[in-house]
Amino acid sequence: MESRDIARQSVRGSIVLLAGNIGATVVLAVAVIVIARLLGPAGFGTYTLALVIPGFLSIFLGFGVNSSVIRYTAYEVSRGRADQARRYTLNSIRFLWLTGAAFTLLEFVLAGPLAAIFIHRPELTPYVQLVSLAVLSSMFASTISTTAIGWNRYALSAMSGVLSASVKLVLAPALIVVGLGVTGALVGHIVAYLAGGVVGTAFLYVKELKGGGGWGEFASDIKVLLRFGLPLYAGSLLTGLASSLVTFILAFIATNAVYGYYQAANNFTTPIALVSSALTSSLFPAFAAFDGAGGDIRVAFRHAYRFVAFLLTPIIFFILAAAPQLIHVLYGSSFDGSVPYLQLLAFAYLPVAFGYTVHPAFFNGFNRPRLTMALQVGGALALAAAAPVLSLYLGLGIDGLIYAQFLSFFVAWGVGTFLANHYMNARLDMLANGAILVASLAAYAGAIFLARVPSSDVFTLVAELVVFVAVYFTLAPLLRAVKLEDLVVMEHSFSGLGVLSGGVGLLLRYEKFLVSLGGRKG
Repeated sequence: MESRDIARQSVRGSIVLLAGNIGATVVLAVAVIVIARLLGPAGFGTYTLALVIPGFLSIFLGFGVNSSVIRYTAYEVSRGRADQARRYTLNSIRFLWLTGAAFTLLEFVLAGPLAAIFIHRPELTPYVQLVSLAVLSSMFASTISTTAIGWNRYALSAMSGVLSASVKLVLAPALIVVGLGVTGALVGHIVAYLAGGVVGTAFLYVKELKGGGGWGEFASDIKVLLRFGLPLYAGSLLTGLASSLVTFILAFIATNAVYGYYQAANNFTTPIALVSSALTSSLFPAFAAFDGAGGDIRVAFRHAYRFVAFLLTPIIFFILAAAPQLIHVLYGSSFDGSVPYLQLLAFAYLPVAFGYTVHPAFFNGFNRPRLTMALQVGGALALAAAAPVLSLYLGLGIDGLIYAQFLSFFVAWGVGTFLANHYMNARLDMLANGAILVASLAAYAGAIFLARVPSSDVFTLVAELVVFVAVYFTLAPLLRAVKLEDLVVMEHSFSGLGVLSGGVGLLLRYEKFLVSLGGRKG
């Protein structure tokens, strides 16, 4: 496969996953807003606290197999060994579902101690027992999202997420309205992810995995997958434990209502996380295929890094500028306490937007999982050390926890940048990244100016979005944040995507015109 074809496949995969993730995010956002409004701050806080335990246990799941199956599937398919890829995928699904069932049983049995120790609310034990099923249902959902990507079934991965979100939007509010309250919201959450995972896996089996073999080589295949995946698992486990420490401290220092404020703000970081996940998920198999085809590591890194920063950095700055309007319009005045948390959280995610998300996909795709583990360990240690010091010892409370998250992302980004340069001779395009930052700051300034003009929150939010997009996409090419070759790849990748290709095509032609004015021919 030619390098340009791999790049095109990666961008198209990013587009499909991004479109699916945006769709799922919008539906989930509506579902969460409806749930929050129906339950109120205290009830919403109880709902989110009940989901802390399955979220915590999920970091122990998979043992890295959910990551390694993407690489081995994409790598084997690129070398013409589809039967081997099919067998790896089937055995990984079996392994992941079995571990999910085991951890579900563990949470149900230990629900009382877990509720008392980790969220300091033993009275929530019945809820914790109920949401033990969320461990298994989320494993079903995450399994299809990874295995489908390995087979270049980006649309299937995206649609399974949209299906889960849609079921949650319909079912959870309905169960609350009929009188089930928090219990109904949790049941809707469980059923939603179970539906997306089961339907998606059944479709993948029919299209790609039928005839992939039985259990005969299960142990040997899992051994191969674990050999690659365990370093990733070690790093992600430390990251998850450090993040859980933040959650546990938050549960200790915050009332249910304040926890609800924080969670409402944190929900606005979901678009950042999902867009980042879409880009990482599509880049991982693309880098693996690049490896199989003998592509240039440095070129792949620079293109991917510039592409990710170009898309994600402006999202951060728009959330920073429009935080008050976003909270008021979507959650209502009762959630005014969420505004300062949202602004701090957006800033904390800046290293993620500025390309940190590329490093794991890059290292894993080129078979260097230990480098991924190193950057994850660096970020986890920074978070584990800073969170209690800033929040408890220095008395900064929730603000201190958010500062610690920023420090964690920044350290991981720095470690990843150093390792990419030192071990793989892959460097950032600092001029392009600087231009992206300047364009984002200029767009932020324009949105902030509009926020000071007296008007309704809805009108101000729409005006901020229009001005922000116009300023950013005008300045970015003039400042050389993007190259002509990047735009050509994106234009080629969007072709044949229906209405989307038409709208994006107009934007890309505008960008190409501005690039020519800026003298950037390639």
